[in-house]
Amino acid sequence: MDKETKKNKRYTYNQQIIKALVDKHGFTPFFIRQCLSGHRNSITADKIRVDYKTLEKELKETIEQFNTK
Repeated sequence: MDKETKKNKRYTYNQQIIKALVDKHGFTPFFIRQCLSGHRNSITADKIRVDYKTLEKELKETIEQFNTK
């Protein structure tokens, strides 16, 4: 009997936004994901969370505008 493997679907982040945050802040993608998931608590982590939310919002708005044309 084979055991099923489950992929962690709890935290799924947009990889393009993570790459943009890596370029902006200069940290590793692992650190960026830790900040987004709440494992890191600092001023920098708070800035990264705010940047991610704003980039995600802008991306969704751009996609919606493109789809309505």
